Amino acid sequence: MSKHLKYISIITLFLVSLFLVACQNQKSQTKERNRKQRPKDELVVSMGAKLPHEFDPKDRYGIHNEANITHSTLLKRMPNLDIKGELAKKYTISKDGLTWTFDLNDDFKFSNGKPVTAEDVKFTYDMLKKDGKAWDLSFLKDIEVEGKDKVSFHLTKAHSTFTAQLTEIPIVPKNDYKENYKANPIGSGPYMVKEYKPGEQAIFVRNPYWHGKKPYFKKWTWVMLDENTALAALESGDVDMIYATPELADKKVKGTRLLDIPSNDVRGLSLPYVKKGVVKDSPDGYPVGNDVTSDPAIRQALTIGLNRKKILETVLNGYGKPAYSIIDQTPFWEPKTAIKDNKVAKAKELLSKAGWKEQADGSRKKDNLNAAFDLYYPTNDQLRANLAVEIAEQAKALGITIKLKASNWDEMATKSHDSALLYAGGRHHAQQFYESHHPSLAGKGWTNITFYNNPTVTQYLDKAMASSDLDKANHYWKLAQWDGKTGASTLGDLPNVWLVSLNHTYIGDKRINVGEQGIHSHGHDWSLLTNIAQWTWDESTK
Repeated sequence: MSKHLKYISIITLFLVSLFLVACQNQKSQTKERNRKQRPKDELVVSMGAKLPHEFDPKDRYGIHNEANITHSTLLKRMPNLDIKGELAKKYTISKDGLTWTFDLNDDFKFSNGKPVTAEDVKFTYDMLKKDGKAWDLSFLKDIEVEGKDKVSFHLTKAHSTFTAQLTEIPIVPKNDYKENYKANPIGSGPYMVKEYKPGEQAIFVRNPYWHGKKPYFKKWTWVMLDENTALAALESGDVDMIYATPELADKKVKGTRLLDIPSNDVRGLSLPYVKKGVVKDSPDGYPVGNDVTSDPAIRQALTIGLNRKKILETVLNGYGKPAYSIIDQTPFWEPKTAIKDNKVAKAKELLSKAGWKEQADGSRKKDNLNAAFDLYYPTNDQLRANLAVEIAEQAKALGITIKLKASNWDEMATKSHDSALLYAGGRHHAQQFYESHHPSLAGKGWTNITFYNNPTVTQYLDKAMASSDLDKANHYWKLAQWDGKTGASTLGDLPNVWLVSLNHTYIGDKRINVGEQGIHSHGHDWSLLTNIAQWTWDESTK
């Protein structure tokens, strides 16, 4: 080879190496997202276009386990669903279950520097009991302050699900709880609200008086955006973490990862349990009863005939699992109720035996009554709208006609006792199961909207609620679902046809470590954020 050619080869190799290095550098740079110059210890998130419950327990703030971000609760539910003390360092329950006594930690302070005392606990629970809208505390007889850091709750009757309220109700300051508290909430959690502009954003900063380990992120902001706008903001670097609907969950965004978290956030049909005219006076004044959905054969046919897996794949893009109750996978769920479905022939046979005769067009009729009912769903919830369409289509194969009614929650409340709703639920405790099936709560708000009333189930519910032994309570919760003969479940005379539980899906920067996430409950908005005080920034995952 000539010297001239040798020099050309060396230069060529050099230029190629420079090109490869440049490409490699460019490749490594594209791995990192442009975060618009935000420091590592600041975050911007978007979990939806509104901030549910707005920091005030009167507006149900805490019901989705969000209270511990900005406030303290007496007890705290862990990711594995175990319950431990939070503000309460220890507690005891009397043998008869009527007295719950709490010894409080003495190092909790509100974000204004004032200590959290037993007086604040008493004030919070007394105030919410008197208000009576967000929380059912009617079982509380009185609350006794036994010292600055000791308080006892005296109950009118044993109430095993009291732990639900104890893990959810945020303690507010007696002397600083004012009208429009949500505009300037004062709590004792790891974060405090620096600014809240409804419909726009909420800014959170560390509570300087927080007793525990200092959170990694000194500031985080929830910008209130719809899902599509939030996705665009994530792509541009204006937002670091978003909630993604199932349709958007497969979207690839540079430098991000998908968080796919199981939940018992379930969707299904609420079906009025009694015929028209059986209930004359509803507590809320709305009409009660439906001659079609009150037939057990209709409810059972839908339960076994609908194809949950197809609904899951068609509507949820595969992000979820079949659901059979509002308490699936919890310690008080009866696993036998996880039935096999998509049994169209069996469902049709069941309807025929019950007198629902198949007509020439495939629909069914019993005497002069068509196997048809209205199904209401909120128009502003695309997921429920899609579910309603899929369910109605599948029901046709059974001969059941479901007439879809696009609506809003105000109207749906008035129709909740005589029409089907595309319903939702799912919590970390048995309280909602009790509320959905006990006749004493029929027609009171959103509890037992179907007017379900099975005396055997009611006895089990009462025994479960009255038990001071939580293991024994779980035994009765399971019997209420199925005792071998009857129960409020897929095997019994269920008033709701539960179909799918959603996985909560989020897309966020790969470097955000969201800590240990347990099974989420109903409501994706706050679910991921409940442990944000444990979140960190991990450069090794970039």
